[in-house]
Amino acid sequence: MTDADRHFHEQWLGMAQPSEGLVVSLPVLVDAQCVEKLPREAHVRFLVELVEDGETQRIASLPGVLEHVLELAAERFDERDAIQKEVSLYVPEGKQQLRPTRALKWNKPPEAAPGAADATPASVAARPYAMLVWEVPPEVTDLDEPETVTGTWEYPAQAKMERLLRECRVPIGLLTNGWELRLVYAPHGESSGWVAFRVADMASVSGRPIFDAFVMLLGRQRWFGVAPERQLPAILVESRKRNADVTNELSRQVFEALEVLLAGFAAADERDGSDLLRAALEREDAHLYAGLLAVLLRLVFVLYCEDRALLPVEDELFEAHYSLLGLFDELEADQGKYPDTMHRRFGAYPRLVSLFRAVFLGVKHGKLEIPPRRGGLFDPNTYPFLEGWGPEGSAPINAAEARASVRVPSVDDGTVFTVLHKLVYLNGQRLSYKALDVEQIGSVYEALMGFDVQRLATGAVRIRLGSKKGSARVWVEAERLLAVPKNQRQRWLQDELGFDKNVAAKIASAVAGANDAEAALTALEPLSGRRPERAAAGTLAIQPGPERRRTSSHYTPRELTEPIVKRTLDPLIKAIGEEPPSETLLNLVICDPAMGSGAFLVAACRYLADHVVAAWTREGKLEKIADAHEDVVNHARRLVAQRCLYGVDKNQYAVQLARLSLWLVTMARNEPFTFVDHALRHGDSLVGLSFDQLKAFHWKPERQVELSATLLKEALDEAIGIRQQIQELAGEGTPAAQREKEKLLFDAEDAIDRVRLIGDLVVGAFFAEPKEKARQRERDRRLDLVAQWLLADKSGEGDKASDL
Repeated sequence: MTDADRHFHEQWLGMAQPSEGLVVSLPVLVDAQCVEKLPREAHVRFLVELVEDGETQRIASLPGVLEHVLELAAERFDERDAIQKEVSLYVPEGKQQLRPTRALKWNKPPEAAPGAADATPASVAARPYAMLVWEVPPEVTDLDEPETVTGTWEYPAQAKMERLLRECRVPIGLLTNGWELRLVYAPHGESSGWVAFRVADMASVSGRPIFDAFVMLLGRQRWFGVAPERQLPAILVESRKRNADVTNELSRQVFEALEVLLAGFAAADERDGSDLLRAALEREDAHLYAGLLAVLLRLVFVLYCEDRALLPVEDELFEAHYSLLGLFDELEADQGKYPDTMHRRFGAYPRLVSLFRAVFLGVKHGKLEIPPRRGGLFDPNTYPFLEGWGPEGSAPINAAEARASVRVPSVDDGTVFTVLHKLVYLNGQRLSYKALDVEQIGSVYEALMGFDVQRLATGAVRIRLGSKKGSARVWVEAERLLAVPKNQRQRWLQDELGFDKNVAAKIASAVAGANDAEAALTALEPLSGRRPERAAAGTLAIQPGPERRRTSSHYTPRELTEPIVKRTLDPLIKAIGEEPPSETLLNLVICDPAMGSGAFLVAACRYLADHVVAAWTREGKLEKIADAHEDVVNHARRLVAQRCLYGVDKNQYAVQLARLSLWLVTMARNEPFTFVDHALRHGDSLVGLSFDQLKAFHWKPERQVELSATLLKEALDEAIGIRQQIQELAGEGTPAAQREKEKLLFDAEDAIDRVRLIGDLVVGAFFAEPKEKARQRERDRRLDLVAQWLLADKSGEGDKASDL
């Protein structure tokens, strides 16, 4: 395939972005040699089938387009009453019969499985049709808005089409209202996606690439005129498979961007004469790595929001001064014109800082308005070294003099451009974040969990941890390795650096004859790859920490989370009744005790929200709710997220990502990132105490005398009451309601502050000693201190919690 052909795919994919989910991917189109060179007459035949309607054009005759443009003659379809009953679906919650207007017949049943995970050759051959076509009236002007034109079920035509395709096990559909044609892909048990071919665009001269792509994908040739592996069903399946590759490749490039950013900050630190990185590195909480990772996650998040118009990308002021994609385009132009000066220019990073602050604090200037999003990820006080502040407490951060003296780190434009390039381009192609699922954004973070920044004490060579191509790479310091006895080196490499058994054996064997560090480095270089990577002593490097070596982390794709959630929650919904009330559904409690970045909670949010919308339809509430809220489905998701979903994770950064994931899946434009802070918590769900254990100050409460039960009960009752008020504010999107929720959460946390401290002391006593008698002594010691503290507080002598 030529560069011109590749450019054609880049062009039309950019002009016809899907709203959610992947349909076709550029590499698959390239591999399938999927290019259609259409003569002008084909476009003329398309224009003949259109009619003027108001200020634009729509299709007057869909059969004419199918036959004269796509070359799919009428005899290739079953229509209306001739369509087999297997592809008709009654939706009980909406009391509507879903039925396609025509269905494309197989030329012959396919020999291979061109469908979803359940597509065995037998099941595919049993499918009656290759594609279902649903032509809805032009009065359905918006396919994504709830409608009752096609039937009594007040739901979007797009969602109805997806339901029909999934339930009937025909994953490919064509949906049209005359104004646009949508290629819909909804395999059973997997996420759906669609590509819109807007008629007005295809009718224009500038829209010819979209028209050509429409015929290329849906024309007779792509169904029946090429080998099975190059037909449309195979292209869609292969594109979905490649989606996982996109996630892995993006994670790899984000890690590379992280290393580029570290080098850029190190150079800026030396250039500025500051000591910010040293201070950040000396902190015990992986502060330096976490801060750099926060920058990358902020960038990925903003790119996703800009692609989905969750930020005001159409505002001229935002586009000129805040847009991340706008900044990248400017840097890309500068790189082309002045490549030799990119590392001597310093305007891009301060603009990033301004963008991050705008997201956190909000902006209101003229027509531009960005609500304050808050949240830990964008908080400028969490990682002060990113903005030029010294270590926490070294200067009064709110003092005017201190603010005036701050210099943003001089991270150069070349570094920022390289970082953004690794996020915007994937395998040389522009990446569409709009085509990624929310879960994939979280997966990028999960792939980077458990690493830390370390300063190499000696010279080192970087080697891949495992034999697989995608394995992480780790720096091996020669002197540290030689200091380990020869017969223990393989085990040390496995335990301390995380190498797999085979690679560890090769490393140990390679340095067996080395007598000094230089000889060891030379011996290790062949294991580093075609271009050996060496680092000198004192280099800052990203290395896997103990948690990474011990547990690793894995991305759970949507095609796994959604079937598991459905299988888990279906019995719960059925137990409520045939037609569960919406309020009962919104009072369900679903908890993920090890949520990671929230993949299962996101799937649960989608699943339960669909049932809530169905209940509103049955109850006759949908029209009233639609009048008050822009999008009924997203409103339902926001209510579910705030009232029904709970989660815990030991990794505080995963908790931040889970909160952002739910914000994204609910499209909560007017909500801060903190809108589910009350429900998604940082902690260890396997370690905790019951109320009886707290009262007894013991993990075996039956053996102990209760401790200040009244105090603890009052504190818990107060916190529960406050949390009920937070629940009652769910769905209230006004700024006043948001501020009230944040205040209430603070009050709830304050109410149980002492309870939490007492619980921590009990748990700490249990884990402080390995034997029961020693644990008991430590517990008794702590009990005495707590009793003195509570007595002093009751007598008004002050809070002595700091003495515990």
